[in-house]
Order: sequence, then structure tokens, then C-alpha cells
Amino acid sequence: MSRDVCKLTRVRGKFVKSHLIPKALTRPEEPGLPLIQRGSGRRPSVRWDSWYDRRLVIRAGEDILARYDDWAIRELRRHKLIWSGWGPSLVFPGEHTNFPNTPWGIAKISDIDGLQLRLFFLSLLWRAAATDIPDFSEISMPDDDLEKLRLMVLNRDPGDISFYPASLTLLSTVGPKHNFSPIAMTKTIPAIGDYKGATVPIFRFYFEGLVIHMHRQSVDAGETKARGAQVVGNENEIVFSTVKFEGSWQLENMRYIKAESLADERLPYTETWKY
Repeated sequence: MSRDVCKLTRVRGKFVKSHLIPKALTRPEEPGLPLIQRGSGRRPSVRWDSWYDRRLVIRAGEDILARYDDWAIRELRRHKLIWSGWGPSLVFPGEHTNFPNTPWGIAKISDIDGLQLRLFFLSLLWRAAATDIPDFSEISMPDDDLEKLRLMVLNRDPGDISFYPASLTLLSTVGPKHNFSPIAMTKTIPAIGDYKGATVPIFRFYFEGLVIHMHRQSVDAGETKARGAQVVGNENEIVFSTVKFEGSWQLENMRYIKAESLADERLPYTETWKY
């Protein structure tokens, strides 16, 4: 490895391998199987490891990211916000309310450090925006925002809640394990309470049944505050939507990607994809 400047600490040193999404959250369906990457108009290819960058950070920078990851993996499992926290259950075992005759529901947690969780999500956003890996090319932002984000991650500063705020959706039934590279898209937020609703641009991250929507904004006129506990770190609890995998956008996208590459049968030995 060459000696160069760490993109997080801005210190010169030896680069280390750095996972862009924690490896523990991007495992194949069965241990030892490869990860097949499809979609985005590219021919299928095989990976034996999840996304990583060898020219992103030096050891000091990776240690900072690892502390975010270790805490988050432990807390996400404890609160059953990822499938590996459910044990043998195939249905979300936490308390939640289902909306009749729909795949949707709503749930909340109240004993998690929301600002620390926000920092973990901000660290994922920084990695995705700072890397040159093609799979993360949709995650881009103005240079000033990227520099501000770098300093927030470096200094463990959650900043103003309106700066790239995050909200959550949990897939409440277990589907096939798969990895999904973050994308840019838009979503519609319904009116709730003091919040009037809006259609907003977001970055969408996914791993282990958890969907994170990070709004592509650096400031607003108070709309984020008005959303209350729907925004991670806004209040002492987090309210999030749930949707059964069978009725989710995630499943529809999987079907689309599979259909896109169905004609290519060179890699028939696993049903685990990266998108």
C-alpha cells in the first residue's frame, strides 16, 4: 500500500482496507458463498467480500469508523432493527402496530441514543460520498457539505438535525439476504401532526432489513424539527414505519434486477446479489 493522505483525518500515512458498509451487515445467505453483483447496466461479477475501499482512510481513520460500527451493530441488534437481532423469528418480534389490510405498520423505540445512531448514519453517508467506488457513485453532495460532514464524523459532532436528517423503515418479515448499494431517489412524506408533508430527494441505504432515508439537504426552515420522533436524533425516542417484505419496494427492486440479468446464466450457483 502507498502512503497518502487519509480522507477522514487528513493525516498522511499507510492506507488500510475499509468497509463502506460494516462487513457484519453485508454477509451472504450462507457462509462461504460469493456475492454476485448485478444491475446498474453492468454484467454480473463476483465478489468474495462486501464493499471496501483501500484508499479511503489510514488506521487512525478506520479506528474512528470502527467505533461507530461496533456500537451501531450492537444497538441495532439489541433493538431488533436488523434481522440478525430477531433470533429464529421470521417476523419482527418487537412491539408495533399494523395498519389493517395493508403491509404497513408503525413502531417506536425509546431507549437508544438517537444522536449516536445519527452519527453512525452520517459516517455511512460520508464513506459513500467520499469513496471513488463506482457502486456508490449516486451518493454525491456539494464540496462544502462533504467537508462539513467529514468534520462531524471526525469530531463526533451530530450537528444540526436538519443537516442530512435520517428516518427509518424496517422490513417486518424476513426475506432473502441481499446487499444493496446506496442510491439517490425521491420519496413522498405524508402529513402528520404539525408536519404538512412533502416530496423530498433522499439517499437510500439498506442492510439486513433496515432502510435508511437520508434527506439530501443541508438546512431547512424547521420542517425537520416538525417531524419530531420520525427523525433519528430529533427526540428521545424514534418512530419508524414497518412494511412486510412481501409488500415492499425492496422486493419489487429485486425482481427487476433479477429480470434485468436473467439471460446471463454464467453464475447460477447462488441467489445472493449485490445491487
